[in-house]
Amino acid sequence: MKHFKRLLLVVIALLLVVSLVSAEGKKEAAPKAKYTFAFAPGVLTNPFYIAMWYGALKAAKENNIDLIWQGPQEWDFAKQTVIVESMLTKNPAALLLSPCDPEAMKAPLQKAVKAGILVITTDTDINDPDYAIRKQNIASDNYKGGLVAGEALAKAIGGKGEVALMGAMVGVTTNEQRYSGFKDALAKFPDIKIVTSQYSNSDQSKAAEQMQSILLAHPNLAGAFGVDTPTAHGCAVGLRNSGKSGKVVLVGFDSQPLEVEDLKAGLISMLVAQAPYEMGYLGVQNAYKMLTGQVKELEKSITTGFYVITPENVNAPETNKWVYQTEMPK
Repeated sequence: MKHFKRLLLVVIALLLVVSLVSAEGKKEAAPKAKYTFAFAPGVLTNPFYIAMWYGALKAAKENNIDLIWQGPQEWDFAKQTVIVESMLTKNPAALLLSPCDPEAMKAPLQKAVKAGILVITTDTDINDPDYAIRKQNIASDNYKGGLVAGEALAKAIGGKGEVALMGAMVGVTTNEQRYSGFKDALAKFPDIKIVTSQYSNSDQSKAAEQMQSILLAHPNLAGAFGVDTPTAHGCAVGLRNSGKSGKVVLVGFDSQPLEVEDLKAGLISMLVAQAPYEMGYLGVQNAYKMLTGQVKELEKSITTGFYVITPENVNAPETNKWVYQTEMPK
């Protein structure tokens, strides 16, 4: 009996040791520290930024981050400033932003930095060449995107003819870079002439009217470049109303569902698509790595790629992931 009692005591002691070890292991496997990040897109409900939100949310879920997503209903730096300043009162660990103005948005971001908040810009950027305010910018190489658009258009019109540059807004960094790339691409073709450069302020009705007026002044127009979704779609409508669909090569930038439908209908010839999902994902992921000490410094500038959507590949499975989202994730 004594031997049995001793054996029982040994077993109990072992069970206690196992229990303590197990409890210690559970302590080590506790959930990661939870952060709150704030993300302010350029326009809240724009499919480009909704696709960015999907990417940001995926990274947030992977890293146990609370993600605040709030932006203006229209491209307006004053409204975005109010939103950002409201976000700062919640003391997020990181602020991610697609600035509506490269100069005006510097002030609220400087406030964030003074409060010890990590700042990363996505898609658009601020005037901060020394990276004294934001730690990183993640965006398309919009100059290269303009080059891609220009080269594709030049090839489609056989390297000669009259072309219209259909811009959106003056002063927005992404747009200005696309204009430059497009012009530089066409400069390699002496028989191509940009006969007009007009700006729609991202108003599709205005872009449609502009395209119709251009066609009256230049009935032999061979091609046009619509620098963003409203402008490209407006140009497509203008071509249709003028009976020029399929006769003028129209290259659009971005790949919102509206533009993809225009392409399928023969109103747009090709689209240069960006990677907003990747921008959102990398922004949150890189901020988390910086805050948790996984990296000491962030690469100052990260550029994401492009994909040219054409009538030949528009229905391919590979193309689906390049078409922007229209519904906010739940």
